[in-house]
Amino acid sequence: MKAVILAAGLGRRMQSEEPKPLLPLFGMPIIEHTIRKLKGIDIIVVYHDERIKKYIEKKFPDVKLIYNPEPDRENGWSLYLAKDFVNEDFLLLMADHYYGEEFFQFKKRRNTTVFVSKHCRDAEEATKVKVDGKKVVNIGKKLRKYDYFDTGFFYCKKDVFKYAEKLAEKGKMKLAEIMKELAKEGKLEYEVVNASWTDIDTKKELKYAEELVKKSLIKEGDGIISKNVNRKISMRITKYLLKFGFLTPNVLTVISFLIGIFSSALFMLKSFIFAGLMAQFCSILDGCDGEIARLKNLKSKFGGILDAYLDRIADFLIIFGIFLAYGIDTISSIAFLIALLGCIMPSYIYHLSGIRSDLFGRDVRLFIVFIGGILATLNKEFLLYTLLFIGIYMNVGAISFLLQARKKG
Repeated sequence: MKAVILAAGLGRRMQSEEPKPLLPLFGMPIIEHTIRKLKGIDIIVVYHDERIKKYIEKKFPDVKLIYNPEPDRENGWSLYLAKDFVNEDFLLLMADHYYGEEFFQFKKRRNTTVFVSKHCRDAEEATKVKVDGKKVVNIGKKLRKYDYFDTGFFYCKKDVFKYAEKLAEKGKMKLAEIMKELAKEGKLEYEVVNASWTDIDTKKELKYAEELVKKSLIKEGDGIISKNVNRKISMRITKYLLKFGFLTPNVLTVISFLIGIFSSALFMLKSFIFAGLMAQFCSILDGCDGEIARLKNLKSKFGGILDAYLDRIADFLIIFGIFLAYGIDTISSIAFLIALLGCIMPSYIYHLSGIRSDLFGRDVRLFIVFIGGILATLNKEFLLYTLLFIGIYMNVGAISFLLQARKKG
């Protein structure tokens, strides 16, 4: 399968000197968000501005580029220019739209299909879609009666170019006009998507798209500290780090691990405040690797395993550093052992059962270390209390997971 991205629009409503597809959306150009989500299929970009060509040639050399010398002939003409480069079913997308991940399900469809939504930020400017059963019967901006909004995302059969050719002689040719011709012959279907999306025509809409990106980075399994503290910081860091291509998710996982080792060493050196701060920073940076993996579509099974493996080692070393900083005796040795179990058991039971809670994650554990490091500057006994609290609290969480697993059978 191929994907055609239309990027030859003039973007006058944005009132920006930079081509609209290259405007930064959460640290990456708008068009890059789409290209990265299309990983694994051949991509064709129809462009007009040479700056778009230069950027894509440098960043994505495998992408095929088609020059549109007449952008005023509308987006239907841009599609028509790709006719000689597509000989199979293909996806059709707009370079100035943001699409949530749920759009990118690469399965075969029987007919050309427009992805539609019940929701739209600017209904007046949106293209509307009227349906009857499984078919689209009309599509256009000026429809008074309609059922859905066109998201600008299509699954196209190759015969879409035959309909484009019929309209090519009239000069200007909007994509909606081509789709309307398909609809007249019953060859245009629709698929309702509930994913987030937006057309980005103004700076206000660009800010709205950025909020959608932020929401996409919040994981369902985020702990209570991640949701309310860490993500607010990690997203800002990630937005800055995206410009550095060498900072892959796995590199950030290793950096987070090294910071954990540094935290452990600082505890041993009795620098408790900085040790606690480094433990919390380790926790925050642990979110950045996943955020970059999702934004750049670099998720991998190995990356997940590496992250879990190094997280457990870092946690052990931080707990060990607190233990040595307090001093070795019977009570501290017991506290160290149950704290160590508390670092392992909740994650272990979760991977076996799928049961978890936002109250017993790594983010909460390292936040307790952070608070313990600050309090230890007042009295060293707080190091022991930190170990005991982590051990008791996290093992209670593990036992609660076991009980839930037992109820499930």
